[in-house]
Amino acid sequence: MMTDTTTRTIVAVKFSWEKSGKTYDYFADFPVEVGQCVYVPAKHGEAKVEIMEIKTESEMAAVAILRQVEDLRTDEERHAKYPNGQRMFSEDRTMLDDKGNRSIFDDVDQ
Repeated sequence: MMTDTTTRTIVAVKFSWEKSGKTYDYFADFPVEVGQCVYVPAKHGEAKVEIMEIKTESEMAAVAILRQVEDLRTDEERHAKYPNGQRMFSEDRTMLDDKGNRSIFDDVDQ
């Protein structure tokens, strides 16, 4: 009798709004690494989070990561920053304001 001994990767992720350093556990069904950004299911859709740790076990992991964040920016856009240090473009090439927020006009030209 064969038993399935494959184990799913478990990762601890941090939400950007979480200031205390608290992490949340999710399953990863594809190769991931610490520092990588991924999307996870959230109360109101999905949220972009950073992988802080790869774990061997967790009592808390219940759902899986949705997908990796694909960085579509050019090198120039990746390095473009405002004078205050905030980045100018998100990974999907949307222009951000000087506080790091999406422009209210980012869908006008589409």
